[in-house]
Amino acid sequence: MLALVGAGTGAASGETDDGTNGRVVFVYDDSRRADWEQTFPVHREEDVPACCAAVAEYVGTSWGLLPEHLREMESAGWEIMSHTASHIVVGNLYLTAPAAPDDERLRVNGSFLADHDGEPIAVGTDEGTVENVVAGGGEDDDGFFLELEDPVGEAFAAGETFVRVADERIREEVVGSKDALEEMGVDVDSFVSPFGRSEGLVEELVEEHYASFANREGNGPNEIGDLDPYELGRTSIDGRSSSESDIEAFYDEVAAGDSLGIVVGHSQFEETTAERVRFAIRAAKARDLEIVTLREALSDFGVGPAETPEGDGETAAGDDSGGESDAENASGTAPNGDDSGTDRRASADEDGVASTIRSNGPSIAAGTGLLATVGLAGRAAYRRLNGSDGPD
Repeated sequence: MLALVGAGTGAASGETDDGTNGRVVFVYDDSRRADWEQTFPVHREEDVPACCAAVAEYVGTSWGLLPEHLREMESAGWEIMSHTASHIVVGNLYLTAPAAPDDERLRVNGSFLADHDGEPIAVGTDEGTVENVVAGGGEDDDGFFLELEDPVGEAFAAGETFVRVADERIREEVVGSKDALEEMGVDVDSFVSPFGRSEGLVEELVEEHYASFANREGNGPNEIGDLDPYELGRTSIDGRSSSESDIEAFYDEVAAGDSLGIVVGHSQFEETTAERVRFAIRAAKARDLEIVTLREALSDFGVGPAETPEGDGETAAGDDSGGESDAENASGTAPNGDDSGTDRRASADEDGVASTIRSNGPSIAAGTGLLATVGLAGRAAYRRLNGSDGPD
C-alpha cells in the first residue's frame, strides 16, 4: 500500500490549513512494556501514529513488548524501527587523552562500555586498529575511563582515536536486529542508534541495510529543502530532558520552517507519563503539524520508501484497554527512582535487567547482552549522561 496518505492530523501532503508544511514524528525507544500499556493507548485515543524503536532481545521478555504487540502496533499505523539487538553502543567512542603503548586504561568520552567486561573491542583510526578486551571502567575526577585486559600496545592520539566494539558485533547489532525483528512479522526500514553514538562502521551498515538513520545528526528540526534520510536529528519529550515550553518552542520552529521534527520519548521513564505524551501530541495538533510515521514523512518528501506495510493505514480510537492482547497478563517493569538527586536507580525484575542509572542530560547510556534467539542474555544498564549527542 503506497504511503502517500498520512495517518496524522493534517493533509496527506502539501501545506496544512495554516500554511505550514511541517511534520512531526514520534519515536519511543527501547520497546518496553510501558509502550504498550501506557503510550500506545494515548496515541490511539488521539488518533495519531508513532514509531517504536525496538531492541530485538527485549522483545518477548516479561518487561518488554511481545511480538504480537509489534504486529498490532504496525497494523494500527505505527512504524517499527530497529534500536539494535541488545542496546550496546555501536558507534565510535573517542579518546580524550593520549594513550601510551603500555597503558591499560583509556580515557574515553563516555561510559557506555564500562559494564561490558569481556567484550572484544577495537582501538585505532581509519589507518588501522588493535584488538583488546574490556576489563571494566568508570568515572573519576578526570572523566570517563575504560580498563583493558592487556596493554593497548601502541601509542594513540586523543580526539582522532576511536574505541568501539568488534566489527562482527556491530553487524550483529545493526543488521541482525533488523532480521530478528522482521522474523517477528513486521517491516523495518529505519535504525536508531543507542546513546546517539552514530559514527564509524554503523554508518556504513545503516546505509546498506536501511532506508533511514533516525538519530544520526543533532537535535534540531530537519530542513525539508536539504533532507537526507541518513542525517536526521531528533529532540526529546521526556520530562527530565525537556519542559513543556521546550516542546512548544521546538514545534514552533518546525511549523515556521516547514520542517520535519522528530521527537523521542521513553515510556518507561517515570516522568514520561501518559499526560506528558498527550500534551506533546496536542501541542503539535494545536500548530496544525501533521503527525506521521517517519516512513510516511520521508515518502511524502520523496526521500524514503514508497510503501508501507499492509494494514488499515491509520490509528483507530481504542477503548480503555489500550488494545490488550492475549499477552496482557505478562508483567512489565518501568524504572522508577529518587526524584531528589541527579541519579535515579531502580532494581529490575527476575529476567535480568539491572539497575537504571540516570543523570540530568540529553544522552541516555548503555546496556549489555548478546544477540539471542529468545529473550535477553545477561543484564542491561542504562546511564543518562551530560553530552552533545542528543537523546538515544
